[in-house]
Amino acid sequence: MATGISSRQIILRIVRKSDGKTMTMNIPENDNRKVKYIKSQLTHLFHPHGKFRLYYKGRHIKSRHRLSYYGITSQQSNIEIILV
Repeated sequence: MATGISSRQIILRIVRKSDGKTMTMNIPENDNRKVKYIKSQLTHLFHPHGKFRLYYKGRHIKSRHRLSYYGITSQQSNIEIILV
């Protein structure tokens, strides 16, 4: 049954550098939420103390942008969390 909506998922593998703890998040590829939403979810899941930054392929991912701004699609899957 075709609905015209893509069911492809962006699979994000999140790694916290300070202790190596990992988790996976699945985000619908057509989700328009910004990186800020992902960061809020990670705050609840990882319970980090203080601020943290996300990096993808060495590039800082800022809260005000969407994943697509950084070229992250259902074909890419590694985002690292760096606690600062």
